[in-house]
Amino acid sequence: MGRTAPGGPAVRMPGIGLRRRILVVFLAFSLALAVLAGRLVTIQVVRGEALRQKALDMRLWQVPVQARRGDIVDRNGRVLATSTDVDTVYVAPAELQAAARKGLVDIEEAARQLARVLDMDPEDVYQRLTVPHAFWYVKRRVTDAESRAVRQLDIPGVHITQEARRFYPKGELAAHVLGFAGVDNQGLEGIEAYYDAKLAGKDGYIATEYDALGRPIRLPTVQAHYERPAPGLTLRLTIDETIQYIAERELERAVTQHGAKGGVIVVVDPRTGGILALASRPTYDPNRFADFPRRNWRIKPVADAFPPGSIFKVITGAAAVDAGKVTPDTIVDDPGFLSVGGQTITNWNQAGLGSVPFREGFAHSSNVVFGKMALALGKPLFYRYLERFHIGRLTGIDLPGETPGIVPPMEQASPLDLAIMGFGQTLTATPIQMAAAVAAVANDGVWQTPHLAQAWLDAEGHVVEEVQPAERRQVIKPETARIIRELMRGVVEQGTGRRAQVPGYEVGGKTGTANKVEGGRVVQKYIGSFAGLVPVDDPRLVIVVSIDEPAGIYYGGYVAAPVFQAVARDALRYLGVPPTREERAESRRLRTVPNLMNLTRDEARDRAQAAGFQVAFEGGGPRVVGQFPAAGAQLEEGSTIILYTETAARQDDEGRVTVPDLRGLTYEQAAQRLAAAGLQMQVRGDRAGVVARQDPPAGRRVPIGSTVTVTLQEPARR
Repeated sequence: MGRTAPGGPAVRMPGIGLRRRILVVFLAFSLALAVLAGRLVTIQVVRGEALRQKALDMRLWQVPVQARRGDIVDRNGRVLATSTDVDTVYVAPAELQAAARKGLVDIEEAARQLARVLDMDPEDVYQRLTVPHAFWYVKRRVTDAESRAVRQLDIPGVHITQEARRFYPKGELAAHVLGFAGVDNQGLEGIEAYYDAKLAGKDGYIATEYDALGRPIRLPTVQAHYERPAPGLTLRLTIDETIQYIAERELERAVTQHGAKGGVIVVVDPRTGGILALASRPTYDPNRFADFPRRNWRIKPVADAFPPGSIFKVITGAAAVDAGKVTPDTIVDDPGFLSVGGQTITNWNQAGLGSVPFREGFAHSSNVVFGKMALALGKPLFYRYLERFHIGRLTGIDLPGETPGIVPPMEQASPLDLAIMGFGQTLTATPIQMAAAVAAVANDGVWQTPHLAQAWLDAEGHVVEEVQPAERRQVIKPETARIIRELMRGVVEQGTGRRAQVPGYEVGGKTGTANKVEGGRVVQKYIGSFAGLVPVDDPRLVIVVSIDEPAGIYYGGYVAAPVFQAVARDALRYLGVPPTREERAESRRLRTVPNLMNLTRDEARDRAQAAGFQVAFEGGGPRVVGQFPAAGAQLEEGSTIILYTETAARQDDEGRVTVPDLRGLTYEQAAQRLAAAGLQMQVRGDRAGVVARQDPPAGRRVPIGSTVTVTLQEPARR
């Protein structure tokens, strides 16, 4: 405001308004400077490091250097998986484009040249050379010849680095243990996947600065940076390469001999819980895993659960003895059937044992006896022992994909369910669960987590970590374990497991035969199993064998017990385990085993006794469809011949059976399949060949005992 003169108008003072405007401008300028200063502080101080790193990243290109993946060796240090260095071709696109701008290279021509020496599509190579990235692979893991050819081309921006390629020197051996690693050095299956972090190590890199035109900066003050990769640790397994080979050899032989769909074997050292061998069929070569069906990669011993059948009676028996419900000499009545909840349970051979000691019910695998044992335990106690033995629970083995199996919830299980679970039906378990359970019996009642890792070693071979079982606890009393081992000895010496006998050693075991379940329904497909330990008094080996869908005779004592016998025999010899029993110096007179095939039970018994032998029947059918030993074998007088009969349930009401498809089978496989169907065989042609024709054809219903004529021919050569 201006001052007012006396008697006149107000007068404005222009200096005051100017100063005010100057002040406003000054304040605005100061505010702008403050904002700018704040922005500079933010850029230089707050975000300075991040922005400097971003600018550096734009100039600094990194070429990865793969870490060497750790070796995998067996318990004796023999290499099962290792890594070899191979060349990989890559491109720095900006460097290539900078050279192209100078006229030093034609990118399309470079793509054609690289495609020619690398056996690639030129368009694909061109796309790789022109990607908007600082680094891109052209072709990984090239051959030596390809690497030399690329070097000779000397294309600017196209370089070679080294990567590791996984190599499995033993091929298919232990494939389901090892698994395999992928192109980026990552574990994809098996141990390779489970312990990927420790095996993989940490990758390094080479970093070089480039200018805005994509040219390497070659100044004394600018140096390439090399971050050295950290190699992975070496893993020493509990696997023994020799025992693994023995186990796979015998499993392959059994699957082939019996025309089976597949098979599984697990060998455990019961003292430690360490897995000495683990395999399944069909298999694959981890060096060429992509050439095999994905189903072959499946680790069946841990991923596939099935009704264990009578090998589960080891667990039921252990629970009943441990809980004081029974002793080996307790008399148990077995009339051949057991009525529970309005349903009837029968024995596998449709016959009863009468009133017998529990040890005899165990040796002859009575379903009735074990159904009664489960009912005597009651649901709470029975389920408590299932939990102790990790049935329905993961064992914790160090392999991916383990399944816990299926156990009906206790609150939903009926008395009938309980009785049937007593002999290994209604529930499912994996081979590794059964192996761990039998190993607990072998180890005086101490259950241990089955495991494959034994120790981790550094690059110099020094142990940096010993691996111990994750869990170790007493699940049954030591005396209970000793009693069950003795009962298992009776199975092998007097019961259904005679084919598991190993000369010079006392063997304990349990046979099992179970129907498969598909789509929630029990089907007429079978798994024959055997679970055993040796020597009985101080077990060194526990072996579980399962043969999936054998053609013909499918009993575990017939198809799986001989695998146990062969593996145990050779493994004990290899381990240097001294014999536990002296073979009799004197030998009884040898006699020739008669041919008992296709005879009735009474006829077979009479003929065997006339020849100086005893017989033991497996199966409830009226006619003999298989025998062990085969006719013509030499056997000591008084020995027992095992006779296999086909269950009568497969006949229809008119006594007719279905002719199986025999085409492509060998003579022995065809004979077994016909015998299992209750049919006889007439052969034409060379018995060394395979079935080319059959009459009657597959699928026709014929009276049991009919003859099928087969024509065998040598398979065509390709």
